[in-house]
Amino acid sequence: MNINRRTLLIGSLGVAGASALSACGGDTPAGVDKIVVGYIADGNGATLVTVANKLDLWKKHGLEVQTKTFTNGPLQVQALGTGDIDFGYIGPGAMWLPMKGDASIVTLNSLGTADRIIAQEGIASLKDLKGKTVGVPEGTSGDMLLNLALEANGMTVDDIKRTPMDPPTTISAFSAGQIDAAAIWYPHVATIKAKVPNLVEVVKSTDFPELAFPAAQVAGKSIAKDKPAVLKKFQAVAKEAFTWAAANREELVKELATFLKAPAESLTSEQEFVDILTPEKLKPLIEDGTVKKWLTTLNKQFIKAGKLEAEGNPDEYFLGAEYLQA
Repeated sequence: MNINRRTLLIGSLGVAGASALSACGGDTPAGVDKIVVGYIADGNGATLVTVANKLDLWKKHGLEVQTKTFTNGPLQVQALGTGDIDFGYIGPGAMWLPMKGDASIVTLNSLGTADRIIAQEGIASLKDLKGKTVGVPEGTSGDMLLNLALEANGMTVDDIKRTPMDPPTTISAFSAGQIDAAAIWYPHVATIKAKVPNLVEVVKSTDFPELAFPAAQVAGKSIAKDKPAVLKKFQAVAKEAFTWAAANREELVKELATFLKAPAESLTSEQEFVDILTPEKLKPLIEDGTVKKWLTTLNKQFIKAGKLEAEGNPDEYFLGAEYLQA
């Protein structure tokens, strides 16, 4: 089981395109660094690039940027390793990769509570799913929530008919009544609800308050050593972008809808479950050790899920000290 995060926003949402140039031109001016930034085409996954483009933050902080769309976090971590991108975005389901040592966490973007296990009408609890077909985008945070819920109810994946499928297939299969349940997230849940209004939200991510579901920007594991100036510029962009995003939620949705060519209604439903981590919020959480506790708790969950064998030290993969100085 691979654990990754936010896949391509399809269903009612369109695709922004395989790549886009946020800044272009011939020769790079002195003091300007060229970078390639990966993102996922949903509201949370595209917030940084959308806002940085709107406010021209790349240029302000001396960066010339090409952006590339990905369908999940692990593919971006892989691209970091091959040098195809310099920075990327992952959700909580892919956090095991930096914990494993495959990437560095540059900043935490947000905390999400959008994940759900939904079921067809007549199914009232997770235990009612025994023997039933559950669609799940494999390796996502929805997958992680499914494992948590099964464990909490004394069940395993052997008690259900777990059926891996990508988000668009999950949406269509549930809407057509071809599967009994799905482990997925908003805004996809909103898309399904429009077609199946009597669906039941059997499990929510908020049912596990002890477990934070952070999304993050990531970079190569040696970024702090090899390119500290570029790292500092990127973190400065992130700070300004998320500050603006948190203060302008309605305008953010409009900008995301334009950038992603997606309906604002679905993006609005997703934003309801996203707590953007501005520098004002994140700084004290880094300093008092809260972020370290979040990551350690997630690490333990990944060990239970078989993705990791041991606990890692957050100080070795989360660049919190650098973030505070950016």
